Amino acid sequence: MTTGNMPRIRFANLPTPLEEARNLSRVLNGPRIFFKRDDLTGSGLGGNKVRKLEFIIGRAVEEGHDTLIVCGGYQSNMARIASALGNKVGLHVELVLGGTPEDSRARNGNLLLDYLLGANVTYVDTVPRWEFGTALEDVREALLKRGRKPFIVPLGGSSPEGMAGYVEATAELVQQLTAMSIAPDRLFVAVGSGGTYSGLTLGAANSSAGYEVVGISVSRDKQYLIDKIPDNINRGAELLGLKSAPGCESLSIYDDYIGDGYGALTDACKEAISLVARTEGIFLDPVYSGKCMAGLIDLIRTGAIAKSETIVFLHTGGWPALFAYDSDVLPPAPGCP
Repeated sequence: MTTGNMPRIRFANLPTPLEEARNLSRVLNGPRIFFKRDDLTGSGLGGNKVRKLEFIIGRAVEEGHDTLIVCGGYQSNMARIASALGNKVGLHVELVLGGTPEDSRARNGNLLLDYLLGANVTYVDTVPRWEFGTALEDVREALLKRGRKPFIVPLGGSSPEGMAGYVEATAELVQQLTAMSIAPDRLFVAVGSGGTYSGLTLGAANSSAGYEVVGISVSRDKQYLIDKIPDNINRGAELLGLKSAPGCESLSIYDDYIGDGYGALTDACKEAISLVARTEGIFLDPVYSGKCMAGLIDLIRTGAIAKSETIVFLHTGGWPALFAYDSDVLPPAPGCP
């Protein structure tokens, strides 16, 4: 697999650490668990979007664009990181953020950072969260009339360029696993728009990874993702010249942990955030990594994952969103000893 001929701007602090979560494993009486710390990619406070944007922004700059148009929810990690990276390379950033009127647009968490970074924000009422109608094209047309050269970043960075970041990440992870003599059975990752999951699945299928990539959906139902993701994988394989492009029958995705929808905090997610913070000192977010960990914990407790297994949990970052949830994510205060 190769990305050598693709435009790329290196932003991430790589390789990200691979750390064993011994305390968490002990508390769960479960398998060995390792965290792949992509929350520590660095730029814009880190997260999985940094790897994707190395190739996406690389393409935008190569093609002569001067503006990025980025869409997402009000607490979008992509919006925050793209705003930061755009500043690094001198690109103007326009954010189109969607949600329902009941969602909070308070300037906290990621949204606070968007404004601090100087991005221009347009709000759109969207149901579901990822249906933006003509909003992106409307912003693009307005920018063109002002003499700008805008580039629309796909939702979540779920394009072949975005997938390339996680094909590369697979090679990095396999090197770390080999050096540490670890042979994991499964890799768990949150699934939103599906780009990170697609890149990891494509990377694993075209390498010696040997593990199953398991996705925990945070918003869309399993059938929607299984219908959509193979097309993403095929486009990524074509761009990267990879021979193996897994189909729907090879995908492992759970949609049991979504709750009321994207960004809606569940009790299981709340417990997962608290448990990981108190056992490993690692912060998960309420939208992605918290729900993914909730799924992993449930599968361990119900016996779907054996104690003899070894698991890698890809931490996709997003912890600034914790501040938008305030006390909602806090467990009851512990009693005095």
